[in-house]
Amino acid sequence: MTTITRRHVGHTMTVHAPRAGTGEFDPAAFRADLDHVVLGLDVETRAIVEDSPGHFGPDAGLRLVQLATSDTAYVLDPADPHQRAALVETLTDQRRHFVTHTNYDVLAVWSAFGISLGQRVLDAHLLSKLLDPDERAGHGLKDLSDRFLDDGLSRAEKALHQRMWRLAPSVVRAAGDTSVGRWGWDHIPVDDPDYVTYAGLDAIYVRRLLPKLLYRCASFAHLVPVEHWLATQSTGITIRGLLLDVDYTRRALAAASAAQNRADAEIRRALGCSATSPRFADWLDGQGVQGPRTEGGQLQVTGDTLTALMADLEAGRQRLSPAAAALVEARYRVSKSSNITSNLRSFLAHADDDGRVHPQINTMRAHTARMSITHPALQTLKKGNGLRHCFRADPGHVLIGCDFSQVEVRVAAALSRDTNLMTVIASGLKLHNETAKLMFGDPFTEAQYKLAKIATFLTQYGGGAEALASQTGVDDATAAEVIRLWKAAYPGVGAYGKRLGRCDTVVTGSGRRVPGNPARRYANANYAIQSTARDLLVAAVHTLVTREGLDPAALWLFVHDEVIVQAPADQAEKVRDLVHQTMTTAFRGVPIAAEAEIVGTHWGEAGELAPATATPAVAA
Repeated sequence: MTTITRRHVGHTMTVHAPRAGTGEFDPAAFRADLDHVVLGLDVETRAIVEDSPGHFGPDAGLRLVQLATSDTAYVLDPADPHQRAALVETLTDQRRHFVTHTNYDVLAVWSAFGISLGQRVLDAHLLSKLLDPDERAGHGLKDLSDRFLDDGLSRAEKALHQRMWRLAPSVVRAAGDTSVGRWGWDHIPVDDPDYVTYAGLDAIYVRRLLPKLLYRCASFAHLVPVEHWLATQSTGITIRGLLLDVDYTRRALAAASAAQNRADAEIRRALGCSATSPRFADWLDGQGVQGPRTEGGQLQVTGDTLTALMADLEAGRQRLSPAAAALVEARYRVSKSSNITSNLRSFLAHADDDGRVHPQINTMRAHTARMSITHPALQTLKKGNGLRHCFRADPGHVLIGCDFSQVEVRVAAALSRDTNLMTVIASGLKLHNETAKLMFGDPFTEAQYKLAKIATFLTQYGGGAEALASQTGVDDATAAEVIRLWKAAYPGVGAYGKRLGRCDTVVTGSGRRVPGNPARRYANANYAIQSTARDLLVAAVHTLVTREGLDPAALWLFVHDEVIVQAPADQAEKVRDLVHQTMTTAFRGVPIAAEAEIVGTHWGEAGELAPATATPAVAA
């Protein structure tokens, strides 16, 4: 058996790596050395292929599993029956808890053994994000180990990469570090000393990190179990997966690809270049179109700039000949179709053999701890373009969605204690109507209503007159006056923002710490509002499952301020009412309204399989 000892900065660590099929593994010694309630857990897998089902696809492959105390690790090979049996015995022991870094290891364990670790997992990455949610803070295992322990793990990683480089074929080395890494994770021998040292130290260091991180979380320790509970539910969603309507998705892809090709062909016939060629930007510039430019001075042609240009043409703010406007419209269709086809291909690529997609839910991704979804990206899917319809409930079930109504405005009222805003919300009247009355008097025009509505949302994000002018097309003076009127209508909100702007760290109502940005002090209020809204959603879902008895397996997805569950069709109304009642709550005396609906068998409407075309107003 390979036994490696490392002494680093006064800490001695031992890694045991019994070779498979040799009889070197001693189950009794393993049990004695790891007779601890909390163990570090890490795995080594084959390289995960991008745009694939990941742990749930044919490329998944578990090579090693590491379990460790703070000074002793066992690196076991699941291909060895005796080592595999010891792993299963330990991982299924309900008395055991495991420290990991992200849920990568948890998903690998499920994929390889079918073992759900559930809430017996403590996540060092999650604790690190609680300490400092800034993505730039460095939340990788090596970063945390360097910061809170020592650089022993970073040195082991460097030695492993050097070893992979030496072992890799010359053709792989010629392709660069990324190719060497991919080759190495797949091909380095499982008993290579540098490989098992790195593997064992991963498990030791993540276990050593736990008390360091928990100690620093002491002042907001109440958040730790709630966040781990949420992470467990999110991992459950990933494991269960979402059923993909494969037939619809393929038909939608064919239609969207055809629409993209037709629009591109229109531009090729007229200009002799593809829609995405830099020559199109030059042509657009020659038509006198105004818009953002690249650092090199070329007119930007992106989805956002094309959308803005289409709106300008429709409103008459920019003018083109009918022929030129038709080409702009064709380029817009290429952009829209390209986005749709990219999403559809991603859905199909991530689906497993059973037609299920297993998205990764990052429960504390944003600075304010708002969640995100990747592999594939699902939070960015807009309603109405048919993309959401690709996902459906399990047979015999329907989807039920429930989201908060104007939650950030309500949270702003609760935090700022603005009398006018609290009164409007408590009255149950339409918020934007009442805001327009306060700003412009009664009666107000449709244009004034729209300005009041946009100003309300802008102020929640720290936006001012410049942002209002950009979004609405009004001149700077008008935008400045609208913002002034809004702040006069709700002076408490502005005063609250000024108070928070003086804080280096925003402490939310739940006790979450959100570091302020010295260069963007105005954003502190938004941090507090957005983070509080997120925590209200988590609290409601927690109550729904732990107190109201909703089966956690009914949780289908979290999307912004919305939770989606699935239920048997004959119980849909009952579940909808339960979700609505639980999520309808109050925060500091301000009602938090929720809207629940039975969505149906699919997440969204099918719409047209090809994206709709828009026809801008043109001028001769």
